[in-house]
This record gives sequence, structure tokens and C-alpha cells, in this order.
Amino acid sequence: MFSDDPADRIEYGKRQFRQILGRLTRMITGTLDPHLARYPDDEWAQLASAQLTGVRATLAQLSK
Repeated sequence: MFSDDPADRIEYGKRQFRQILGRLTRMITGTLDPHLARYPDDEWAQLASAQLTGVRATLAQLSK
């Protein structure tokens, strides 16, 4: 259970965002980047990369 202290809830949220950020970063660097290196003209991979880069930036800000 959460305490009534808002700081505890904020810290929990930040930890969750950091965890999601780590998983997303590993997926991008381990799967999407190698795919783009091999197939740089793949339209879907370019779109996914652009969208996920934005999500990664947002998660990075939320986890601070």
C-alpha cells in the first residue's frame, strides 16, 4: 500500500518510467537499430524509430 505522502507516489512512478525506458531502449538498440542498419530504406522501421525516439525522450523526462 502507498503511504499518504505524495513524494512516495511520485518516486514509485519515476521508478516505473525508468523500468519502461530501459526495456524500450534495449528493444530499440537490440532490434530496431540493427534492422535499420541492414535495411535503411525500410519505411516501417523508419517510422517506428521516429515514434519510439519520441517516446524514449518523454520517458527520460518523466523518470527525472
